[in-house]
Amino acid sequence: MSNQTFAWANGQAVLNVLHQYAWAFDANDMALLASVFSEGARTGGVVAGTALGWGPWEGRDEIVSSLGAIRQNQQDLRRHQITTPVFVTLTENNAVVKAYLSLFSTDASKQPRLLTTGEYVAKLSNVDGQWRIDTLDAVLDGAY
Repeated sequence: MSNQTFAWANGQAVLNVLHQYAWAFDANDMALLASVFSEGARTGGVVAGTALGWGPWEGRDEIVSSLGAIRQNQQDLRRHQITTPVFVTLTENNAVVKAYLSLFSTDASKQPRLLTTGEYVAKLSNVDGQWRIDTLDAVLDGAY
């Protein structure tokens, strides 16, 4: 396999994990959400320029439980759009990716609206052919 083919295949696999994270949270699919995180994963986030934030949560079970509780309290339909990924590093077994987040909501009015934007930094590892998120940090541009 050429280096270019290797990079493309691993890059697509890494991005697929990030997209599965977004789909899992939005669809309230906690089994899929659990599958994207490594056992010892960590996640959390902040709203830039404020004291607002969440986490850090450590360990797959705590992450899924905490995100599941947030999701259960949301009455609207959320759509996490992960775009413009940039690989900081990509090897056979590790990846660091930066990407933008646009978070949309549709409530009872059926009118979609942009809730916030921000950035993700994700660190992933490939163990036994399966990419998983080890760290997912978020910085939101504004509160919602």
